[in-house]
Amino acid sequence: MKVRIAARGSKLSRIQVTKVEERLKKFGLETEFIEVKTKADLFQNKPLSELGKGVFEKEVNEYVIQNRADLAVHSMKDLLSELPKGLEILAVLPRDPPYDVFISNKNLFDTETKSIIGTSSIRRKNLISFYRKDLIIKDLRGNVDTRINKYLKGEYNAIVLAEASIIRLGLHVSYFRLDPLLITPEANQGIIAVVGKNDNYELKKVLSEINDEHTFEEAIAERSAISVVGGGCHSPVGVLVEKIDENEFYGIITYSDGKKKLTVSGYYKGFPNEVGTRLGKDLLKEMKNEGIVP
Repeated sequence: MKVRIAARGSKLSRIQVTKVEERLKKFGLETEFIEVKTKADLFQNKPLSELGKGVFEKEVNEYVIQNRADLAVHSMKDLLSELPKGLEILAVLPRDPPYDVFISNKNLFDTETKSIIGTSSIRRKNLISFYRKDLIIKDLRGNVDTRINKYLKGEYNAIVLAEASIIRLGLHVSYFRLDPLLITPEANQGIIAVVGKNDNYELKKVLSEINDEHTFEEAIAERSAISVVGGGCHSPVGVLVEKIDENEFYGIITYSDGKKKLTVSGYYKGFPNEVGTRLGKDLLKEMKNEGIVP
């Protein structure tokens, strides 16, 4: 049986596909990679906020819907909180560090005033602006290695990226990990997700064998929280949930518009979707108290 895997063609995306392929081959499955161009790839000079939702995933998932591929592999943080009808997250791989990192020779709080900071994320822009209104935040697009090259060439004094992307690419660059209570990462950051049709029972069975249940439960809790708040990819909300034991989780959820910052954190017990829902509702309550409408 040959499994066709659709994904973006970036170096990082190919590495993520390889990680999935290695696991599938242990079950005797052959794989074929299918490169897909997404809206984000085609319009790299436009801010992500102008391109709409699902800019890294829509076209890739369409290949599965149209039977041009059997599976789609994504950075899970790029997935919308609601997948297209008929599709399902069939597996996630063990989570890499979920944190954001500040790539520079100085940390965020020691960086000189008027320094140029590169990021394309509204969440990161707002949180950095909240702490350092004296910094100049400039949009930064392109694949991870392209972004780092722009930093190394001096176009930016610092850039902010996901630590997982640095690790997967094996890059050697100085950075400072950002405290998630200060800069809360995007939901599902550090997770590789495999999407397929929910009625492809043969593949679902195999994917259930490679699924990391611990990571999956954290992912579901974070997605539930974002769904309640009404956020999603490229929103001003960050969330991180860590599974502590069988039914206990520690969660952090943050909203910032650049002027205000609201963070809720604490320990929650229950099923992942229940935990995420309560975490999201707790943030909504704080936002309501501050007169903020998400």
